[in-house]
Amino acid sequence: MKGISKMPSLKEIKSIHSIGARSIPKVQRSSYLDLYVLEREKKKIENEIYALNKRKSTLGRQLDDINKRIGGLQKEAHQEQKIKTHRSVPTKPLKTMAVNY
Repeated sequence: MKGISKMPSLKEIKSIHSIGARSIPKVQRSSYLDLYVLEREKKKIENEIYALNKRKSTLGRQLDDINKRIGGLQKEAHQEQKIKTHRSVPTKPLKTMAVNY
């Protein structure tokens, strides 16, 4: 399983509202109310798309920065490996101390 965020959610299920079904017969309802409701939904979706695009560009910049940092650190680690210094081997023996319990 790749992750719970990639699974379909309830937002993808069509509802009575999204398919346009109404409880009031078409003759008795007002077209103005439908226009108003659809305009509000349209503005909400446009605002959401704007926010998503803004978030996408921000995340893209962050991803580019992280990739640059990873590349720099990989290059640095590769160069350190070429030098073959023995940093892990101390030049002097370590001082030890007895601990009595």
